[in-house]
Amino acid sequence: MIRFDDVIKHSRKKLPMEFKAAFIAAVCAGLVAHMYMFTNKLPNFDDLGAINGFGVTFKNGRWFLWILGAAAYHLNLVFSLPWFNGLFTLTVLGISAGVIAMLLQIKSAAANALLGAALVVFPSWTSTFFYMFTTPYYAAAVLMSVVSVYLTAKCSKGFLGAIPLLACAIGIYQAYIPFTATLFVILLFLGLYDDGTGYAQIVRRSFFYLFTLGASVLLYFICMKVSLALTGQSLNTYKGIDSMGKLNLTDLPERIGTSFFGVFFNNDLEISYNLITKGMYFVLFAGSVISISGLFLYLLRKKEYLKGIEVLVLTAAYVLAINSIYLICNEGIYSLMYYSYVFLMIFPLALIDRSAGILRDSVVIAGEYVMNFVLIAGIVSYCHFANGQYLSIDLSLKQAVSYCSTLVTQIKNTEGYREDLNILLYGDQIGDQTLYHNEIMNVFSMTGRDDALVDAYSRLEFLKFYCGFDAPFVGTDDLPPETTLMIRNMPCYPTDGSIRIINDTVVVKFSEKME
Repeated sequence: MIRFDDVIKHSRKKLPMEFKAAFIAAVCAGLVAHMYMFTNKLPNFDDLGAINGFGVTFKNGRWFLWILGAAAYHLNLVFSLPWFNGLFTLTVLGISAGVIAMLLQIKSAAANALLGAALVVFPSWTSTFFYMFTTPYYAAAVLMSVVSVYLTAKCSKGFLGAIPLLACAIGIYQAYIPFTATLFVILLFLGLYDDGTGYAQIVRRSFFYLFTLGASVLLYFICMKVSLALTGQSLNTYKGIDSMGKLNLTDLPERIGTSFFGVFFNNDLEISYNLITKGMYFVLFAGSVISISGLFLYLLRKKEYLKGIEVLVLTAAYVLAINSIYLICNEGIYSLMYYSYVFLMIFPLALIDRSAGILRDSVVIAGEYVMNFVLIAGIVSYCHFANGQYLSIDLSLKQAVSYCSTLVTQIKNTEGYREDLNILLYGDQIGDQTLYHNEIMNVFSMTGRDDALVDAYSRLEFLKFYCGFDAPFVGTDDLPPETTLMIRNMPCYPTDGSIRIINDTVVVKFSEKME
């Protein structure tokens, strides 16, 4: 029987170099970008109340997230542990990067390393780490998506395993459909560089990949409908999930255009926060256009006109695939959902690598140098961006602990206070003009975190888990009219008189409005 050490040694030798380069770079770059988050407990509004949870499942159409989460729950693995969850997620993403590198067959070791680094420092993952309680499941969804593409493209009858695997990945997080679709399109496009691949093969592969993707989505919807029927639940309206798949094509061209070209003009997608990242996307976009044009002219010179037409069709398909989140979701789209845009960094690497292989021109080699350098600059900038995000959360957390500690002290110092009294926090937002909202960190503004954590909807969980104040909190539903009238006449916190005991309830009035 073969010893365990020998199995490891043999496996290491069998792994191709492109996998190793992408994996190692992903882990190293990921640590530079995200170690701040991994070595501190930096919660956002959802993570405050999900220390031992895994998020909303069936109501958000995420039936396979429930299966994984339930398994983890029964194994006592659902805790939001930053170091463990972070390293696990980074390892899974590193494996995903290695598989993508194997799929794209980029010969350049530097390019494979940049591929791995880009995959983990892209802002979508910075945003995902805000929700530390669910990151291992999302990383698993990415790996399942990538493996499903690998099975479809590289294995005979692999689509039989790829379809249920991709359906399960979508059942964890639907926004990875565009990521998977874009990877399929890129594989088709790179096939145009292969002299041994005819136009008819590209067409057959296109329909085959489309069938696999479509069958996976169909299987996902079937499982979603069954899970909702079995649990007696219905889809909620979060991010337009209840209208998922209902296409609105009228404004689609405009949305694609403003998003696709907006990456080097604005930060609407929350992935181009400074001139370095905007410049990176501009250079990579220009390089991609030149590479695609070069391929088109190369095919025309060889009189392969049908493959030339396929260049144009697949270019359009690439733009559509990378923006296909707009076909899935009509509202509330933010950086976490734009993960397909990471291919704006990866696809140019594959294009220039293939161009260098067929042309071997000094201009192409110079272009490769330029792309590598701008990608390095962009990756370093994204590491800076991630650390800026985490610093902002850290500051917000410290401010919230200080603010709430003072609040708890004032509550306990209220005349007549007893520990058995109910606590009512009245007001949906704190109206205190002295409350700082981290304006100094506005350049790192990003959906998914709070500028003032004390104002989060999960304020009660914050007081319990982070301030140790486990009081009996109540809502406004059962308040008698006279109590409501008395509260309306109170000033807002922190003005004197904003904390009062009314009918055995300690009332803290934050604002006039109460949802």
